[in-house]
Amino acid sequence: MQTTVWKRLERAGRTLLIWLVGLVLRARAKPVVLPPQPKVLIVRLDLRVGNMLLLLPLLDSLKRRFPAAEIDLLASAKSAALVSRHAALRSFLPYRKRAIFAAQGPLCTPWRLRRRHYDLAVDAANPTDPSTTQALLVRLAGATHTVGVDQGGFGRLFTAPVRLPDPEAHEIEMRLALLAPLPGDALTREMRLTTLPPLSPRSAVAALTATPDPRRLVLNLGARLRAKRLSTEAYVKLAELAANGGWKVILSFGPQEHELARAVHRSCPAAALAPPTDLVELGHLMKTSAAVVTCDTGPMHLAVALGTPTCGIFVSTAPRRYGHFDRPHLVVDAREREITSWLPTLRAWLETSRPRPA
Repeated sequence: MQTTVWKRLERAGRTLLIWLVGLVLRARAKPVVLPPQPKVLIVRLDLRVGNMLLLLPLLDSLKRRFPAAEIDLLASAKSAALVSRHAALRSFLPYRKRAIFAAQGPLCTPWRLRRRHYDLAVDAANPTDPSTTQALLVRLAGATHTVGVDQGGFGRLFTAPVRLPDPEAHEIEMRLALLAPLPGDALTREMRLTTLPPLSPRSAVAALTATPDPRRLVLNLGARLRAKRLSTEAYVKLAELAANGGWKVILSFGPQEHELARAVHRSCPAAALAPPTDLVELGHLMKTSAAVVTCDTGPMHLAVALGTPTCGIFVSTAPRRYGHFDRPHLVVDAREREITSWLPTLRAWLETSRPRPA
């Protein structure tokens, strides 16, 4: 209850701040007209992996619409390992929120952006819960045109504010809506991550991922928020289901899920524990596997972006907003449902991808 009250007060304070800032820094609305080789800045500071990966269709769509565009991404330095090599980007600009006085920190960043003389700056924050920091960085970047969501007073800071048609639409659709004021109509909704940094030969997963394994299934345990996780018993049932179906089950887990992983392994010893992995190592493990089963969390979006058939299990969040419904992926809505009601759907999906006997 206290958290909810504090959150409301925080949002009320942010709304007031944006309203006051909008009086001083209000941008003049104007049509977006870009040169053939525009310099474009995309700002997305969220630390969460999934939210960064959901931005990829926007980057690819921009590059399709403006093949000669020079696109820079300002994002948390922690995102660099996954997205800095993306083909649509000219450069990745790291941002360090807590390094106040550093060159990559909040005070110096507006000046380093202004020196790049952008034709367009796009605020790609959470469209239903915009970021004051991102909106101000976009406004202060000195770009000829600025685009962002017109919500809660934020629209005053952009020369081309965008009103979202459906606040419950898929995250990818809401990101692509930011392109509405721009010339052209090329769009792609596919989330693709084609390049990962190479693994160190000393990496614990280097030998495991040396060649793709058509019989390996990654069961990713846990999620950042407890409300998104299944119970230990449910994970055991998933591991047993896959192992009995002829899969080589690998249990992947994050820093907070060591005990969960050990408990599942004890109950289902046929499933092997993966070594502790960082995001890049997890990406290589998923990319060289035949299937991934996971709850709605960053690794779900990572597996999809890498092109591995993925079953996303939604325990508390809305599949419509975050799920990947296109084949070969599967979305399971497990909200307020017993595992016995949706396990047959997962079993059927596993059977369609059943590995051939060795």
